[in-house]
Amino acid sequence: MNTSKQAFGQFVIAKRQAARLTQRELAERLHVTESAVSKWERGVSYPDITLVGVLAGALGVSEGELINAGDDQDTRRVEREARRYRRWRASLLWTTLIGTAIAIVACVIVNLSVQHTLSWFWVVLPAVAIAFSLTSLPLLPIRRAGWWALGAGTASLFALLGVVRLMYGSGPWLPIPIAAVLLAILLVFGPIWLRGLPAPWHRHRTAIALGADSVALLLFLLLVLATVGSAEWWLPRAVPIALAAMLLPWGIALIVRYLPLAGLYRAAIATAFGGLYAFLATPMLRWLGGEARTWQPVDLGVWRGNAIAGNVLLLILLAALLVAVVLAVAAALRRR
Repeated sequence: MNTSKQAFGQFVIAKRQAARLTQRELAERLHVTESAVSKWERGVSYPDITLVGVLAGALGVSEGELINAGDDQDTRRVEREARRYRRWRASLLWTTLIGTAIAIVACVIVNLSVQHTLSWFWVVLPAVAIAFSLTSLPLLPIRRAGWWALGAGTASLFALLGVVRLMYGSGPWLPIPIAAVLLAILLVFGPIWLRGLPAPWHRHRTAIALGADSVALLLFLLLVLATVGSAEWWLPRAVPIALAAMLLPWGIALIVRYLPLAGLYRAAIATAFGGLYAFLATPMLRWLGGEARTWQPVDLGVWRGNAIAGNVLLLILLAALLVAVVLAVAAALRRR
């Protein structure tokens, strides 16, 4: 106990009276004598350490509050907020569950009553499953509820695409949206999955994530071109253009992650690289696409026609270089 016996006794009296208990009733709950309770309240002695938990429960306080002989308002506030959150989550979960059940039953009744068979209901069912996966599944008291929601939502989306293809679609378009969804999941959640890499590879997870994303993007382009019957354009056109487009994220990531300089210096170099890439990207992509005229005309005295794009790119380059110089100067001053 880290408080005086008198303060402890007064606290026990106040909480016992608030709980509307007599000394005898409290003693019976604790399986001690009424005289022992009287000694606590008169500040003669402390209860045995084995009785702290039981006594705190009987008085409606926490063990910390009993030991300190005072109300812990912060703890009580946190507990109240936790109880409100649990009630809010339970009400939201039950509301969405009931709403989902009503929607499914209503669609079955309407579809059967109008068309005497289940037709468009099979489109609604996976759509409702997507909504359930994104709203109700994360609220369930299960481990890794977020990953379960992601998996269930993805599976429901694939089911929806499959039903639409079987009932209303034609052509070999289904692999494209499925591959696009998988590519998006890899781009967004890939870095999260790589957080558990062992020590030798953990510091290279940025490069590993970008490498996986780059390979996945190239394979996605191959799938799209093969689906539309133009697979022969993948290697001579799609791959060079995609690699050129990936120079910006690759360059900035490698500069920020691996360049052995201070943070402001790396920011300056990354800013200058981004401005230079913005200025050169259009002519580079045009050249890779097979166009004869690749450079945009630049004339700051003329702001009409084709000169507008070139002038804007030049201003972006100059602004990026100016910001890079400011960052480099700030880094030098900070180092001094």
